[in-house]
Amino acid sequence: MRKRLKQLLILTFTLILSLPTLIYCDDNNKVDRYSKSSILIDQTTNRVMFEKDPDAKRPLASLSKMMTFLIALEAIENKEVNKNDIITIDKDMAKVKGSSYHLKVGEKVPLYELMKGLMIVSGNDASIAIAKHISKDVNTFVQRMNDKAKELGMTNTTFVNPNGLPIYDLQNPKALPKENISTARDIAKLGKYMFDNYEKEVIAITDMQTYSYPERGFQKNNTNALLGIIPAVDGIKTGYTGNAGYCLAFSMVVDKDKDNEIKHRMIGVVLGANHKEKRTSASLSILRYGKENFTTKKVIKKDQLIGKKYIKGLEELEVTLKSEDELYATLKNTENLKSQITLKELTYPVKKGDTIGVIKYFTEDGQVIGSVDIISANDVDNISLITKIKMIFTD
Repeated sequence: MRKRLKQLLILTFTLILSLPTLIYCDDNNKVDRYSKSSILIDQTTNRVMFEKDPDAKRPLASLSKMMTFLIALEAIENKEVNKNDIITIDKDMAKVKGSSYHLKVGEKVPLYELMKGLMIVSGNDASIAIAKHISKDVNTFVQRMNDKAKELGMTNTTFVNPNGLPIYDLQNPKALPKENISTARDIAKLGKYMFDNYEKEVIAITDMQTYSYPERGFQKNNTNALLGIIPAVDGIKTGYTGNAGYCLAFSMVVDKDKDNEIKHRMIGVVLGANHKEKRTSASLSILRYGKENFTTKKVIKKDQLIGKKYIKGLEELEVTLKSEDELYATLKNTENLKSQITLKELTYPVKKGDTIGVIKYFTEDGQVIGSVDIISANDVDNISLITKIKMIFTD
């Protein structure tokens, strides 16, 4: 039955991507009918393509492990640890309940295998092993998670452990548990940061549909069902607890084509679905909406000529203006892009590369899409005596 449902989802997604583009619909519940909060962003441009209550604080469940994974990647990069380090499993690691990598006391496991167990099979025990190896104790590691969240601007996120399990007060069973809390928007920020800085390392693990470690006699499928439905999906992480519901952070590559001028990636998050199949359906619908209703195009080239400006209005003091960088924009099919140039008052001398102003791009409803600095393409710093006299008389 589950195999037939999976085949049906693959067929459905293939068919809907081949249909004509949908008319844009403002009713978010028609795009995402199943989650409590969701968001879809473009990694390259950071454009929000879809959102549904994206700033509501909700339990995070195992999406927490994205931050645990990121801290591990950074620790390896900083040479605090090595991915081939062998970790001896202790009681604190092995006793963790919930989704498990089935670690046993005394077992010796490489850090990199624990990272796979963390992200692919959602091992709660693996998260504790990683935390203790990197920071010696779990509390110190959790503080590092919170510090990183603050650094990334995840202003609505708080971690209490490395795996997302609720922590109950056994002395007060009626009290609400302590839990990792975040928002769809914050988790999208985390996903974007991971791909911006560690794309190769991330997809080497999150894109694996099946994880096998023969030395431990362990094999299990990735908990992310989207990997088997859409070939272009390459991550990221599932999550579930009773309080959090079914959650998913996901990523999908969109190839360069007649509508998209660069290959790029969509990153999405759904929180709080009440069934794992509804979590999958919500994610598929959001990806479909983003692919059908948005395109990514270059709006300005690097070193593109903007115009010319003259110091004190003198022709011999001509400054050529050009764009410092290129800029891509993700736009709805129905949107038109407007631009606005703001320039500084020019004063002598001007050096090549000096920032002269900025060009901003925005939609018709005023949403800023991006901006590029305008710089000088030439030096104006060696003038004749006659020009110096002209400058005096133009003051």
